[in-house]
Amino acid sequence: MSKINLLHWASLVLFVPILACTTARQTPEPRPTLQQLAFDIQTATPTVSLLFDAPTPTLDPNATPTSTPTLTPTLVLTATVTVTPTETIQEEAAPPPASEPVQEAIPTPPPEPTATVPLAPPVFGGEWDFEAGFSEWANPHADRCDGAKLAIGWNAFTTRDQFGSSCMNQNTWADNVYSGQNSQEITFAFIGNEAGIFKSTATIPGHQYKIEVFVRREFSPAKVEVSLGLDPTGGGDYLAESVQWFPWDDDTEDDWSRTEEIITATGESLTIFIKGFHPRPEGGGALRIDNITITDLGPGGPDSGSDEG
Repeated sequence: MSKINLLHWASLVLFVPILACTTARQTPEPRPTLQQLAFDIQTATPTVSLLFDAPTPTLDPNATPTSTPTLTPTLVLTATVTVTPTETIQEEAAPPPASEPVQEAIPTPPPEPTATVPLAPPVFGGEWDFEAGFSEWANPHADRCDGAKLAIGWNAFTTRDQFGSSCMNQNTWADNVYSGQNSQEITFAFIGNEAGIFKSTATIPGHQYKIEVFVRREFSPAKVEVSLGLDPTGGGDYLAESVQWFPWDDDTEDDWSRTEEIITATGESLTIFIKGFHPRPEGGGALRIDNITITDLGPGGPDSGSDEG
């Protein structure tokens, strides 16, 4: 081997260790901590390095040596792949199923108001107070009744015993008149019978009516029994079964006494009867009647009981 070749190889041998030492003396990078590695794994971009083997230089023994050897470094190709963290797709919650619409309760319409008939004004005065005048009255049994008179708008009835029957008179004496100038008088002296008067008034079927009457009975050893009869059908027979009889509330003699009853009309008229009964033929016992009032109380309510006299 020539001297030149030996020098060339000696230089090459000396240069390679120097290059290796220089490389080894480079300051190493600090070692990453465990927390840094976990963070890098979760967020880092993975790096893929593609290494290609560099050709190893071949020494040609016949080549002319140069003062500086040529080193071909190994080529390292690094490909960076960015991995985007998977986005968390939050599934949108499905809307709750639509509930069925709540149907509002349809209010029940109020019942149509029942037509009501207004109350009739109270009936009093005039014929009901015996102030409309009197006319002559003929006794149905042809008994003598001098100057007998019956109030206009009224009817009368009387029974007869062996001594006779009652008479109807116009009485104007102040003590025998409750109000106004007149009262209707029925005589019972020395006869034992029953007699009375009656009159009808317009009514509304189903309405209740309050009837108020005043009488003054003359003293008699055989006390006159007075009763109020009401026929809700409007009949004119005091003996009819439709008549409801009520005893007088006050049996005072020689003074004015009042009675009051309530009844429900079943027809378009109501008949009012005022009757006296003289149980035996004794003196006295004349009956004076005055001041009758009829008041419409409207529909409904219980009727009063009836007592036939």
